[in-house]
Amino acid sequence: MKSVYATTFGLMLMSGLFLGCLAVNKQSKAQVAQGIQGQVFEQKGNQMPQKGKPFSKGVGYATQLYVFEPTNIQSAGQISGNIFNLPSTKLLGSFTTDSLGHFKVNLAPGRYSIFVGYEKGYYATSFNQLNEIGIVQVVAGTFVPMYVIISAKASY
Repeated sequence: MKSVYATTFGLMLMSGLFLGCLAVNKQSKAQVAQGIQGQVFEQKGNQMPQKGKPFSKGVGYATQLYVFEPTNIQSAGQISGNIFNLPSTKLLGSFTTDSLGHFKVNLAPGRYSIFVGYEKGYYATSFNQLNEIGIVQVVAGTFVPMYVIISAKASY
């Protein structure tokens, strides 16, 4: 009889520990949310600054957002301006923006190259001193704000 009680007590104790671990695991996952968030815009036509005309980012642009390992300009053949061929670095994920270009993507802390699908290529807005394209640094617990302005059809 004692062994039945001991077994039951042991199973209850193990179940409690297991459920407690699940709760801790869920809590830590919720605490480590980080990544990038923002919006993609497209500018067209004359964008020269004019007296009395406010600066415009353009209109929201629905597209795909592509996250690559840090990509050097040699790893992505330039088609025209800021439009590139498919980079040869590893694609880590792709995400669809909403109809106005808004996005929010969870990413692990680290460095990434961010491209957006544009026409028949991949658009990136910036280069750094190492000729890396569209670099963003994700820090634990933070969503990095990112606004991509596609200006391929704009004139300045």
